[in-house]
Amino acid sequence: MSNKISKVKHNLKMLLFGLLVLGALVYLLVALFLASQVNRDTRRQTDAILVLGARVNFKNGINPCLKARVDHGVHLWRQTYAPLLIMSGGDDIEDGTNEADAMQKLAVSAGVPEASILKERESHSTYENLLFTRNIMQKRNLKTLLIVTEPYHMPRAALIAREMGLDFAVSPAPNSPCWNRWKFLSRYFLREPLGLIKNKMLGRW
Repeated sequence: MSNKISKVKHNLKMLLFGLLVLGALVYLLVALFLASQVNRDTRRQTDAILVLGARVNFKNGINPCLKARVDHGVHLWRQTYAPLLIMSGGDDIEDGTNEADAMQKLAVSAGVPEASILKERESHSTYENLLFTRNIMQKRNLKTLLIVTEPYHMPRAALIAREMGLDFAVSPAPNSPCWNRWKFLSRYFLREPLGLIKNKMLGRW
C-alpha cells in the first residue's frame, strides 16, 4: 500500500514539474514575441489619437509614465497625425482619481484645446480601453485610430485592437521612465506576457 502511495506522489510531482516547465516555456515564447514588437511604430494619419491611461498619482506628483504617454500623444497631435485626442482610463483603484480627466488636464496645459479632446472615463483594463473607445468611434463615425502607450504595453494593446477589428496604427511613447529605466528587465515588461496569456484565456485576444 505504501509503495502505491509513494508511486502516486511521485507521479503527481512529475506532472506538476511538467506543468511548470510547460508554463515557463509558454511565458518565454510570449515574452520573446512581445520583445520583438515593442519598438514597432506605424504612425500614419488617422481620425483620432488614442492615449491609453495608467495610474495618475505617484510619489506626491503626477506619474511620469502617464505624462510620457500624454506628451507623445500631444506631440503626434501637433504633427497633425489626427485632429482629435481620445484619453482613455477610468478611476484609479489607489485613490479614485480619474485617468481620462487627468490626461485631459495635462494635454490642455500643453496647449491642446478642450474641443480637440474626447474622454473615455470608465475603463479599467486594456481590453476595456479599446472596447469603450470603439463605442465612441462608432458614435462619432471615426474610422481610424493611432494608439499611444508605452513600448512594453503596445504589443498587447495592438493584438486586442486587431481582434476587435479596429483600423489602427501604433506609436509607442519613447521617453517613459517605466520603459527606459530597465526595459526588458522591468516589472512592467515582465508582467506583460501574463496579461496577454490571461487575455487569451478569456477570449480577449
